[in-house]
Amino acid sequence: MKIAVCSKGNNLKALSDERFGRCETFVVFDTETKESFAIDNEAKNEGAGAGGKAVKILFNKGIDILIAPELGPKAMEAIKAFELETYRALPNISVEEQIKSYEEGKLEKITTHTVEEHSGLRRV
Repeated sequence: MKIAVCSKGNNLKALSDERFGRCETFVVFDTETKESFAIDNEAKNEGAGAGGKAVKILFNKGIDILIAPELGPKAMEAIKAFELETYRALPNISVEEQIKSYEEGKLEKITTHTVEEHSGLRRV
């Protein structure tokens, strides 16, 4: 299983990002191989639709689980279409701590959008 976390850096020690569609990178942890790698978020500079494009990037990389801070309506629509299981990230902790929190069952599952459209633009 591959778990992706919104990140400000490119490794497990990096701080998780408070944005989804406009995060710097996604750090991915493979629970089977115990290896991690980073995916550059090419959607971060989109004029509109960053969330939906970010979901497609993750789907194309075979991601099973997403840990994200907030999700807008279009991102949530794409998440449902691609059947990506999603959990709410805890604030101000590392990617590694987010994954540990998920494995311990401490993260809340996200089933609907948590912010309105274009919320990520205010944080760029």
